[in-house]
Amino acid sequence: MPYTLRSAEEAEKSLFFRLDGEAAKRHGSIGYLRADFGKSGREFYSTWFDSQPHLKTPGFKEEFDDVINSLRGDGQEPPFASRASLEAFCAAAPGQELTARGGGYSIQAIDFSYYIRCNPSAADYDIYCYAYDNRWLLPELAGKHELPHKCFSTLPSSGEMILITRGERKYTPFSSPATLEEKRRMVDMFNEESGVTRAQEQAMLAGSMLGWTIPAACPWNYEQDGTPRPPKTRPPKEHER
Repeated sequence: MPYTLRSAEEAEKSLFFRLDGEAAKRHGSIGYLRADFGKSGREFYSTWFDSQPHLKTPGFKEEFDDVINSLRGDGQEPPFASRASLEAFCAAAPGQELTARGGGYSIQAIDFSYYIRCNPSAADYDIYCYAYDNRWLLPELAGKHELPHKCFSTLPSSGEMILITRGERKYTPFSSPATLEEKRRMVDMFNEESGVTRAQEQAMLAGSMLGWTIPAACPWNYEQDGTPRPPKTRPPKEHER
């Protein structure tokens, strides 16, 4: 399918450069592709660098190949057909200005987002494409990786409803004759009305019981349904030129 490059927003500038550590986890960074058109200006030499290898699923690989191939081969003169094509595209549709590092464009699909830095130059790499998993990128951009002031939850040991306040090593219990399933539905309803996600709830629960400085008190360490994320495999160190 065809994909369209759009100029990125000012607030998205950091997504055009490699993220490491907690920043990579918060944003759902998968890795990035570095490519250039060679001396002739019409080759396409590329190298992939992992950020979080466990996010590089078969579904991602298939879509990523589709994105790059679309930009390489669809249309009369797609932007990644050659260095001249990329120069013409950037001149006609300037991206977000990234100082001397080129122009920034993005593609947002359903499951993944791509932030593409274009700087057509025979003296450097022409393209950097950074890939992100929307399960973490979109909550991060929406501010959902911050802890709310308050939220409701249930005690893992008893299913009792509780109210948690950020920063406090305690919680307020609520007695109710409702069943465990009803209490869980009430918690979900109250939190949804306040804009609190399951990941935020689980982080708040961990903070109230174990302390607010531990990794478990960070919302980005959970899946969307509140289950803990898998451990991150440390990638080999690579550095941009």
